[in-house]
Amino acid sequence: MSDMSEPSAFPVEPESGTPGRQYRLTLRGNSLNPMIDAATPLLGMVMRLSTMNSQAMPEHLFSQVVTDVQAVEQLLQEQGYEPGVIVSFRYILCTFIDEAALGNGWSNKNEWIKQSLLVHFHNEAWGGEKVFILLERLIREPVRYQDLLEFLYLCFSLGFRGRYKVAMQQQDEFERIYQRLHHVLHKLRGDAPFPLLHQDRKTRGGRYQLIRRLTVKHVLLGGLAVLVVFYLFYLLRLESQTQDILHQLNKLLR
Repeated sequence: MSDMSEPSAFPVEPESGTPGRQYRLTLRGNSLNPMIDAATPLLGMVMRLSTMNSQAMPEHLFSQVVTDVQAVEQLLQEQGYEPGVIVSFRYILCTFIDEAALGNGWSNKNEWIKQSLLVHFHNEAWGGEKVFILLERLIREPVRYQDLLEFLYLCFSLGFRGRYKVAMQQQDEFERIYQRLHHVLHKLRGDAPFPLLHQDRKTRGGRYQLIRRLTVKHVLLGGLAVLVVFYLFYLLRLESQTQDILHQLNKLLR
């Protein structure tokens, strides 16, 4: 089981001659919600791999994800969460990843074609219905289950639909559930920001995205922009000084 204090060993490209994971994400976030904090790398992995074709999928992806789910579960135990809350969290997480795996064709090249995370951890083939039943139970005690409700809301915001995945005619019903959960969480948090999220106000239904972190690339681009501004300022000053000198020379030559 991996150590949650270290980065997840999922490099984007495998090191030559060394079998290993093939994507790398920071394993610990900066969320106000420890549950979201622990799950962030797996959620990021889903978003990262959803843009890749099946030929680019890492080998042994399923077993790697199983290991990280177990590591996240251990971390939540150390955080003091109730056993039932941890089981519910794992159920939602597995269902979300399985839905993404099937929706993006991961199963064509990986162990998902043989089994799913939900089968592995809960011996169930599909959780798209049960997640919403679970939501109805959790929402009766929103204070007690706030972290779990926020995590589920994040999964909804990242595209999880469960039983509404194929029932396009029932999207209005999902939207009502989504807005109801948003209202409940807003009452709990007030004006406090939702952990790890920002809202795109132009998107219908209050869609959210994971906040992008400042990277070396961003710093370099920012530094380059500053240098360009200073260079343009230098050119303007030089042009001004040149004009002054020419003006003075013209006076002397008259």
